[in-house]
Amino acid sequence: MVQVCAGCERPILDRFLLNVLDRPWHVKCVQCCECKAKLTEKCFSREGKLFCKNDFFRRYGTKCAGCLQGILPSDLVRRARSKVFHLNCFTCMVCRKQLSTGEELYVVDENQFICKEDYLTKCQRKSFKPHYNLNSL
Repeated sequence: MVQVCAGCERPILDRFLLNVLDRPWHVKCVQCCECKAKLTEKCFSREGKLFCKNDFFRRYGTKCAGCLQGILPSDLVRRARSKVFHLNCFTCMVCRKQLSTGEELYVVDENQFICKEDYLTKCQRKSFKPHYNLNSL
């Protein structure tokens, strides 16, 4: 009996087939549905589609509260309250300086911050009224 590939839905007439997710696949069809990289050792799946690790986490993993893009397991992050940010997204909205853990900052909303220096020198003069008080994260 000829098996039908779960990836391309064509008959598998090759010498070898792979069994992934309890379904037969051509060797060449076992690839990430996003980037088309060959999946030789490990793959992730959702809704019958195969993904490489990076594309799976980009699509289904934790999202950065700053840019709303997926956070990869290898990405360095900062946490503020219940939110997670890429390092590059955890910045002062005035001077764009990357903020560090333990640094005093002003929370404008749940996703934007002002460093203490900018708040003291620029924002107070303009009668800027953020929603929250100075916090140390």
